[in-house]
Amino acid sequence: MSAKTVQARPGLANLEVRPVKVPGRTWRRVLWVTVATAGFAALLAWGLFSGSVAGCERAGTEAAPELRCAFEVAAPRQEVWTAFVATEVPRSYYFDTVLQAELEAGGRWRFVTEDRGRLLAAGEIVELEPPARLEMTFAAADLEDAPSRLAVALEAVEGGTRVEVTHGAFAGETATFRRFRRAHPLALSAMKSVLETGRLPLRARIYTAIFKPGMKWTTVRAAPWEARPAPPG
Repeated sequence: MSAKTVQARPGLANLEVRPVKVPGRTWRRVLWVTVATAGFAALLAWGLFSGSVAGCERAGTEAAPELRCAFEVAAPRQEVWTAFVATEVPRSYYFDTVLQAELEAGGRWRFVTEDRGRLLAAGEIVELEPPARLEMTFAAADLEDAPSRLAVALEAVEGGTRVEVTHGAFAGETATFRRFRRAHPLALSAMKSVLETGRLPLRARIYTAIFKPGMKWTTVRAAPWEARPAPPG
């Protein structure tokens, strides 16, 4: 059997590959779109995380910082108290999360997603004086920081309620401190709006739409909740 000789097609051996030139106008358009997108993202972030009507100030020391949030709500103190302690009800102003709690000193509490499937934060109630004061330890489920301490104080004033939220006992500027320096003003401002107008503000709807879907990936699975029976008497 004789071997066959394979010959290259005429012209292929001398084929020259030339780079494709992109017109300068196209590059300018791509650059403009990139810059515009980055600018829009920065503007959106600024709009979401600034200008909260319930602002929080940094207090304490460098080694032990605190977040202090003080504002007034045009609603009765009992309604404001209920907004903080209502259990098994999705909170539209806080990513539709649900509080599960044993409402007594020494009782457990936790925030879970609306489907009760993912754990967001948990702790123990230290002090409970309805409808004036709530204090509890606080640990974000997806962070490794030591538990901090969160306190809510409500005072009836003319025309509504004065709210003071203090989040402290941080071991420095921890991940928990950095996260809730932004999260508290968002949630508290949205709560104030809901209590006063019955409506969730637009930016709260926007940040809920952005961040809520990611909770299933960034949080931990929640064990079934079984509240312990209240002590007799």
